[in-house]
Amino acid sequence: MDEKLIIPEKFPELINLFVGDEFYIIKEKVDYDEIISEGGNKYRFLHIMMHNDEKLIPEEQRDFFFKMINAVRTDKVFMDADGFAVINIKNYEGLTWKNIEKLFSPKCCIFWGVDPLTMDLVCRKYNGLVHNDCKIIFVDDIKTVSENDELKRKLWALVKRLFGMV
Repeated sequence: MDEKLIIPEKFPELINLFVGDEFYIIKEKVDYDEIISEGGNKYRFLHIMMHNDEKLIPEEQRDFFFKMINAVRTDKVFMDADGFAVINIKNYEGLTWKNIEKLFSPKCCIFWGVDPLTMDLVCRKYNGLVHNDCKIIFVDDIKTVSENDELKRKLWALVKRLFGMV
């Protein structure tokens, strides 16, 4: 019998036939050697997104994203395309925060539409968290934020606190 018994995730009713009502899916942690990113990461300001767009920053939200990024100005930081990094974790199933820290060494991080629990981090949306000297905030996905003035204000207030611009 050389056939592999692979049950596609799209057909959970087949799983019921084999194992009954109790079935647990365990997401394995994966240690990636490389993650495709955009930006130079000079100031180690990481943006972690989750969306279905092919580009790392969705085309419709690029203007909003770069307006926000270019507004980050302090005596130590002059944010531009070299200062940040953006990743889309959609295709990196099992990715861990430890793996991200190893590859990007972030000092500031915004999770756009990513559940903090997927990274084993506990934080409410639009609140801050400091983990291993990295300041982290979780916000709604970039499309939702870019279309809502109240969420833009909340995000900008958090970004100003991240960089001491208050």
